[in-house]
Amino acid sequence: MIHQPATSFCELRETVTMVYVQRTSKPLLVVYKDMKRAVFMLITKAQAHGIVDLVATE
Repeated sequence: MIHQPATSFCELRETVTMVYVQRTSKPLLVVYKDMKRAVFMLITKAQAHGIVDLVATE
């Protein structure tokens, strides 16, 4: 069926969005807007945003 992949994709996106909401403690709307556009962040900004837990160095 043609409509199944689109439905699966929407469910996957919803699941990933909820994981980010839980991990970052950001409101759903903020996470949804951030995921809707391509955002390139420095490591420190990603860590402050809650996407990255730890930055490894040598």
